[in-house]
Amino acid sequence: MKPAKPASTTMDELTFVPPTMRALYFRPASTAITDTTDLGLPRKDSDVVFDTDFMTPQPAANQYLVKVLAAAFSHDELRLSRLLNPPKSYPQIPVHNFCGTVIRTPPQDDYRPSGPRFKVGDVVFGMIGHNHDGAAADYVVVSDDEIALKPKNITSAEASSIPLPALTAWQALFKYAALDPNDSHKRHRLRVLVTNAPDSAVASQAIQLLRSPSLFPTDDNTHHYHRPWICATCSSPDQAHLISSQVDEIINAPLPLPLDFNLADTFKSRGWNPVDVVLDCAGQQIFRQAHSPSVIKDTGTILTAVDSDAGTDMPSAETTHFAKRGIFSRFVTAVPDGAALARIAELVEKRELRGCVESVIDLVQGADILSAGAAGAGGALRGGVYVFRVNVQVS
Repeated sequence: MKPAKPASTTMDELTFVPPTMRALYFRPASTAITDTTDLGLPRKDSDVVFDTDFMTPQPAANQYLVKVLAAAFSHDELRLSRLLNPPKSYPQIPVHNFCGTVIRTPPQDDYRPSGPRFKVGDVVFGMIGHNHDGAAADYVVVSDDEIALKPKNITSAEASSIPLPALTAWQALFKYAALDPNDSHKRHRLRVLVTNAPDSAVASQAIQLLRSPSLFPTDDNTHHYHRPWICATCSSPDQAHLISSQVDEIINAPLPLPLDFNLADTFKSRGWNPVDVVLDCAGQQIFRQAHSPSVIKDTGTILTAVDSDAGTDMPSAETTHFAKRGIFSRFVTAVPDGAALARIAELVEKRELRGCVESVIDLVQGADILSAGAAGAGGALRGGVYVFRVNVQVS
């Protein structure tokens, strides 16, 4: 069988790829340097390093080589990095959301009749698994299930900001909450509570998905959407206007929560029925209160995208009670899913979903930004997305 494309005209062979590249990386503990060694103090790991002579990655037989245009990170991704990333035993490149151009295709695909799924020159966006190097570099290697074609109607900066929050929201709704993205007609009117909506990229993506006419289409008989009922919390009344057109009800829930705040009392005083799904983007306090029978129905789903320790301090009697009520409650993180990302790209092109770039920063400034800890501090901005400008002028 002949290769899918003649070797003499293979564009990836004509594309020059330098042996080294610019990259941000964590220096492993064995090479950490500190000026306290002579004082007999414990040695600490070094901060993020910017290197202009980092080895360019070599793709495996099933991987693409992609030239990075933009790479994005959020407060929560950095704050949760120790949980998401395996122990660092080698220089590891951070930032796992990106947009870039395919430079080389998997060698194993050259003899397939249709060739590789993505072609040289395709602009793709995606989320790299946290067990591999990230995209804060000139080049990155990725597999089929980590990427999709970039939506044509947005910039590379916006494209890079979408994968992690959108996949987190998608998997929360359509994996953990077990909704079917292909058939809304089998559902009763879904009731959802989303916390910290204006300040979280995950919350924003979840609300956009729930309001998507493609996912919740018009009924041919009644001509009404199978429109979910959405209640959102926000940290101040001034923020209500940011989401008022997208949700049905709003609760003012400043962070940290006041001592007298009671989510269950709010539901009861307003005469609301319990919800089917809670997507928490605020943290432990409101996550715990969401387990009240006045807030979540029996057999409901409560998910938090921001607090890996949520619920760990609950008394065993409470957790036993939740189990008896059939409540599914857990912390969720997104995993790469090329098929879901392709569906998300379709929604972006239909203008039913969009990303949100908080700031654009040059890659050369990345070490200072990541080492300072400001981006991962959290606070009220539990999901603001920052973008590194790598190989393109982005806005």
